Amino acid sequence: MQHLLPAAPRWAWLLGLLLCLGLACPAWAQLPSTAVVDPDLTRPQNDTARVAPKLTKKQKREQAAADSALKTERLFGLRLTRPQKALLLAGIAPGAGQIYNKKYWKLPLVYGLLGTLGGVEYFFQTHYSAYRDAKEMIQENPTKYLPLVANAAAVPVPDFRNGAENESSTDRIERGIVFYRRNRDLYILLFLAGHGLQMLDAIVDANLHDFDVGKDLTLHWQPALLPMPGQLVPGVGASVALRVK
Repeated sequence: MQHLLPAAPRWAWLLGLLLCLGLACPAWAQLPSTAVVDPDLTRPQNDTARVAPKLTKKQKREQAAADSALKTERLFGLRLTRPQKALLLAGIAPGAGQIYNKKYWKLPLVYGLLGTLGGVEYFFQTHYSAYRDAKEMIQENPTKYLPLVANAAAVPVPDFRNGAENESSTDRIERGIVFYRRNRDLYILLFLAGHGLQMLDAIVDANLHDFDVGKDLTLHWQPALLPMPGQLVPGVGASVALRVK
């Protein structure tokens, strides 16, 4: 046997070596791989919320100076920006913000809206007060208004006003109080909403006062080939360019 091994040809040794390597590959495949590692498993879990860096004293001074440069208007001795002044004027007097912004065509809309809401609210307020006064008068002197207390009144009561004199019973007066008070409260809220709406309109116009709407504001677009991630062929798209002054 010792004489047979050295006598084997070289090609037989090479063939045996290749067979040994081929049998060893499946064995190596069963071992855990450390070359390919999931990055999600090894990445440290250090995700934290981003916190804005603190401003230095120099940056704070620069920011304050930039804010102060915008305050070019004055009102009651205060330096204000244009939107702030428009808001205060509109809050003090309806329509004053529109006048400040030189939007005079909006004044009929503002006064028409608030005037209508205020007139309707005044109507319900006066009738509510009349019915409430009628109820108090009946409670103070029930014998004088005995037909109303007995729900048998057939003639108008001259002491009452704004519709309460035509009521034939105290129950109808109570229902009138609830009706007019509810509608009065509703139109008070609507009037406040209308007042806030004209304030919002004034501040929007003030912010858009310096907005560029001239002819130099143009928009250009043209077709373009856009690279697509993971693909060799680019995609078709369009590029948009906005030219301002």
